[in-house]
Amino acid sequence: MSGLSGYDSEAVGFDCIIQDPRSLASSSAQTTEFSEQGVASQTSMSKDKGCMTQPEDGGTNEISEIPSGLNEFLRRVAPAMMEQLEQNDREFINESSDSDEEDVIVAKLLQEIKLKHGLGCGDHDTSILGVTWSSAGNSIAVSIGAMQHETWCQNSGLIKVFMLKRSEERFVQAMDVTEKDCVSVLKYHPTVAALLAYGTTSGEIVLCNLRNGSLDEGTQLASPAGCHGSRRVSALRWADAPLANIFLMMQITGKGKRRGAADQVLFSAGCDGTLNAWQVNADQKVFENIVCYHINGDQKLAPDITCFDFIVIYPLRPTDEKVPDDVFVVGTKTGKLFLCKIKAEVEGVDPVYDVLEGHGTCVLDVAFSYQRPGIFVSISMDSELRVYDINQGSPLKILCLDIPISCMSWLSPPCVVLGLSGCEESLRVYNVNSGRFVPVTGMNGCGDVTCVSVNQFGSCRVAAGDSDGNVKIWELPTRHIKLSDDDLDF
Repeated sequence: MSGLSGYDSEAVGFDCIIQDPRSLASSSAQTTEFSEQGVASQTSMSKDKGCMTQPEDGGTNEISEIPSGLNEFLRRVAPAMMEQLEQNDREFINESSDSDEEDVIVAKLLQEIKLKHGLGCGDHDTSILGVTWSSAGNSIAVSIGAMQHETWCQNSGLIKVFMLKRSEERFVQAMDVTEKDCVSVLKYHPTVAALLAYGTTSGEIVLCNLRNGSLDEGTQLASPAGCHGSRRVSALRWADAPLANIFLMMQITGKGKRRGAADQVLFSAGCDGTLNAWQVNADQKVFENIVCYHINGDQKLAPDITCFDFIVIYPLRPTDEKVPDDVFVVGTKTGKLFLCKIKAEVEGVDPVYDVLEGHGTCVLDVAFSYQRPGIFVSISMDSELRVYDINQGSPLKILCLDIPISCMSWLSPPCVVLGLSGCEESLRVYNVNSGRFVPVTGMNGCGDVTCVSVNQFGSCRVAAGDSDGNVKIWELPTRHIKLSDDDLDF
């Protein structure tokens, strides 16, 4: 012991961890003193802050040097504060991502719209052919018609537009748009809330300007006659600003057409194997073709296009993450997936530069990720969900699902929502990176889901239409979807 001195080592202390916050209110401060005779003795000193003290004369407990009014206020508030802190601690532990059990997310049904008896459906059952959200999320447009036609369409088409009534937080019917043929697909513009485009089974594309809340004379523009060989329009897409600039520059350099400040670019594809890019302007009454692509035009038999999508452009990505920004993918009824490049050399050019290892049957939808450059997902009629990279011919991931699927939409990357047919569930959410099913309850009660659309303006809302003529709208708390590191990479 004589060899010990104050210079041998530094003082070591351990913090006291109290599990129950309520014990802080009654625990007294403890002071432990260490001393040693001689030089360099070490002393651990303590200092009380806000401790309850016992008066020497045996009076009532009071917080020293605190006015009586404040002391009474703390006596009333402190117990409630401690109880709330304890409750927050319990919630934090329960909601921790370290929990082995995954919480089930509950979707809230906001509204059900029944449209069983539509206009001009004849002997066919009324089905919802398409549903789309406006950019602000305060309007939805629904197409009603016949799912199948034995020869050509002999039915009238109908679009119903519903507006959100804020006072009641429900959608009410605002207007109807009628067509001589079924409306096979429709899309609101992603940023301009007043622009609605739709395509018909006879190959016509129509642009509607709903700025005044009605369809007056001159508020509709139609594509030239004979578009898509007068056959069904199968898919529509609006170009975002970077992609629109590419095609509008093509129009300027190739045809000497001037562009207006409000010009937009709309893409349409048909079952005749063509994909058109259109320059449209609702104010200036412009509806002109920029380029017409003949997909796989070198072959005698034109593919029946079912879907397509353009790659998302990332101008601010680091150099090592840059991917080509002129690529689009086309899905067909036979299951083939064509990779194409934007070209404008001659009219009717074939843009295909690669054919991927596709599905065994009809491709229902394709969609590029706006989170991971060059990655897109596709679904097919045989319940396959595939993940592709444009730099690889074979898929990165194949999910063989045990449920019949019919449609798809990005929910919140890396998650997609799938429409189901013949199931108790109406929709199901999957993480395409990890291939895991995301447990969500409450999204049921529809018939065979035919279309689905997601709006992320404010809260996440999902609208789905079914073959029985019903539209359901859910609110989905996507912030509760928990993702680990494995869920964010392939």
